[in-house]
Amino acid sequence: MLENNNRKIITKMAVSSLRGNKPKSAVMIIAVMLSSFMLFSVFTVGSTYFKMQQVQNIHLHGADFDAVLHGGYSEQQLKQCKNNQDVRVAGAGAYAGAAVKTDADDTLHTGLIWCDETNWSVMMKPARKRVRGYYPKKENELMVTKAALKDCGKENLDVGDTFDLTYTDQNGTHTKNFLISGIWEGYGEQELFYVSEAFYNKTGYQLNQMGVLYVKFKNKILTEDQRTKFQESIHLNKRQNFQFTGETEKSAGIFAGMAGLVLVTCLSAYLLIYNILYLSVSGNIRYYGLMQTVGMSSRQIRLLMKTQIMMIGTAGVGGGILLGFLTSFLLIPKIVRTLGIRESAIPVTFHPAVFFITIFITGLTVYFGGRKPMKKAVSVTPVEALNYRLTSAGKKTHKTRNGSLLWRMAADQFCKDKKKTGIAVLSLAASLSMFLCLITIIQSHGARTIMSNYMDTDLVVSNDTLMKEEDEKWEQILKPSLIKELKKSKDIREVHPLRCSKIIVPWEPEFSDVWMREFYEKWMYTPYKDDVSDYKKHPEKYYSVMQGIDKEEFEHLNESLIQPVDQELFESGKICIIYGPGMDLSGQIDKKARVKFYLSENKNKKFQLRIAGMTDDSYYGRTSGKAPVVIVSESFMKKHVMNPYISKLNIRYTKEYDDETEGRIRKKLSQSPYAKDVSYESRIDSMKDIQKAQGNMTGVGVGIALILALIGLMNYINTVFGNIQNRKVSLAVMESVGMTEKQVKKLLVREGLLFAGTSLALTATAGLFITYQYYQTMNYMNIPFQIPAVPVLAAVLLSAAVCIGIPLAAYRIIRGKAPVAERIRGFE
Repeated sequence: MLENNNRKIITKMAVSSLRGNKPKSAVMIIAVMLSSFMLFSVFTVGSTYFKMQQVQNIHLHGADFDAVLHGGYSEQQLKQCKNNQDVRVAGAGAYAGAAVKTDADDTLHTGLIWCDETNWSVMMKPARKRVRGYYPKKENELMVTKAALKDCGKENLDVGDTFDLTYTDQNGTHTKNFLISGIWEGYGEQELFYVSEAFYNKTGYQLNQMGVLYVKFKNKILTEDQRTKFQESIHLNKRQNFQFTGETEKSAGIFAGMAGLVLVTCLSAYLLIYNILYLSVSGNIRYYGLMQTVGMSSRQIRLLMKTQIMMIGTAGVGGGILLGFLTSFLLIPKIVRTLGIRESAIPVTFHPAVFFITIFITGLTVYFGGRKPMKKAVSVTPVEALNYRLTSAGKKTHKTRNGSLLWRMAADQFCKDKKKTGIAVLSLAASLSMFLCLITIIQSHGARTIMSNYMDTDLVVSNDTLMKEEDEKWEQILKPSLIKELKKSKDIREVHPLRCSKIIVPWEPEFSDVWMREFYEKWMYTPYKDDVSDYKKHPEKYYSVMQGIDKEEFEHLNESLIQPVDQELFESGKICIIYGPGMDLSGQIDKKARVKFYLSENKNKKFQLRIAGMTDDSYYGRTSGKAPVVIVSESFMKKHVMNPYISKLNIRYTKEYDDETEGRIRKKLSQSPYAKDVSYESRIDSMKDIQKAQGNMTGVGVGIALILALIGLMNYINTVFGNIQNRKVSLAVMESVGMTEKQVKKLLVREGLLFAGTSLALTATAGLFITYQYYQTMNYMNIPFQIPAVPVLAAVLLSAAVCIGIPLAAYRIIRGKAPVAERIRGFE
């Protein structure tokens, strides 16, 4: 047969065909539109989520860096980092002393820090919201925060004001009149005074001892080999500790997770388009056969279908991008605000490349989704087309079985076309699994779970007078009467006092000498050999404290130890636990090692306790003294110390994050004459700081989850509508032989339950396993895996309701009001 070039005619036929069959055309356009909508929304909202996650990390760190070197650095290491081709920028900082007192307060917590120009102006800049004034240039200038000024009792001062500050550095204690050169507001550690280079040069500290080096890499994804290679290139010594941030260590996993999310979205879009195009072509087989009988060639039929698909694709992609834009930028923020997640607007990140990527991927999806339907339309002969019936594959024989007839019929229908059923179930299960994974990540990285503290404590109240080196200045601020009053409150569930007493650990070769050598090597910048003679003669200058903990605190501490200790021996005072900040004495002391000490106020009362374990939990740490902190039981402490000081109160509320209860506690303590000598570690404050750092991450994450929740439903809706459309006649026949409309609906409900049950079973097994693996690749903060019960239960109930409701809605729409006889005649 000779072929004519009738491209214009074919284009006109394509337009006429689409116009003449508006319902089917609309369905196909909607399919493409939904696919491009899903892709566009996932790209825009997803990129927003990960961008906000990066911003959150910058806020939490107080600067934009990928790795940090503690323990000092050499000029050579700084040059190596700055000249490394993989490093974008490297900045430095250093400890420059500690504030001791002002005329308003003598228990300060503020440190002195020096930053180089790169660190301050480049790396810390993204974490700052506002700066007034300038970074210190002269020796007596300070860059401050409102929190640091408040700690000093100088919260009313501003830029240009001066105040006297007593501070300590390597050379001793000094008092100087400082000028506030600037005030900054933003994220990160707030109780800091930033000093000039001129000031730092006179502190006596050396960069190779107290310096800190921050590194930002060019690539966002670093493999383990790349990290190891870089770490080896800077030649670390024993004192130095080079650490990558959690997100940098997990960068490859995070990228894989993002790629997996996009892949699932693309797969769902492909299945959706393929199913609808396949049904459309199957329904038009007779039409294509008739075209061949009047002289249309296979190539022209292919061109006709390509033209139709191109028109459908163009209209669908345009509509999908517009719908995605409206959803991402308008609808999702409104939904999450309605849910009460955040009241402020939710910024959505957009990049022009999203347009082109969405068009490209959707175009490929339409192309590959239409290949097989086109092949089927072209390969059918005119005779086959005339005799073609749109039926579902199924079993030709049926066995008689026991049980409910409706359930058997539903199972038969569920298994009849395994391909379509499998596509719908897998798509629904994949979407539910991705929803489960995302909601788990979002929930676990919320402000309430991202932060960790001691024993999940709501409030820790500390007696700051115990930080003073002179024990005659110690005061019993947190009195036993206060503890009794707190314990009586119905709003307070638990109160755990941390009791302490000053002790002297004399020199002896078995333990204290080993301890001091390790402590000096790790933390001190003078050789141990210079102080060992003085330590032997005057051990009281190297004092420490004994701390007593109750049974609940012991249980918590014991769980954190590598090798738990015997509780009975601990309570009886035969063994103790040592606090060692970042120290490792394994292999240096044996299991029988004992710590010898005596009470500061009673040298005749000496003790020897076997060391059963070590902890580095900062809850037990102190800011002064070099000897080890000895942790004993509360009963042992009370037995041997008449009136021990209470250094901390660990308070847990009946209701978590109870602002009202915390307000009452703070108000009571503020009325004490020692109000300025009390400090707080509040879980509520920490949560608010993290919420502030996160911005609207949770809202954007919920937006992604909502979009993904729709993906699996689309294939299910398409499958169910197509299934019931194909079964319209058979359902009418069943009604004609006595099946009631109510029984038909019960049958469809059972079919929906089979879809829901199968997809949920897959989600609970394979989906849960994949979710766990996916979660671990993204879990750079090492937050324990925990499935959020309420959102998951809501998703299960919603999925079941949708799986039941869609078949009923499809049946009602397709059935219409036509009588049974008319629906049976519709076969021809």
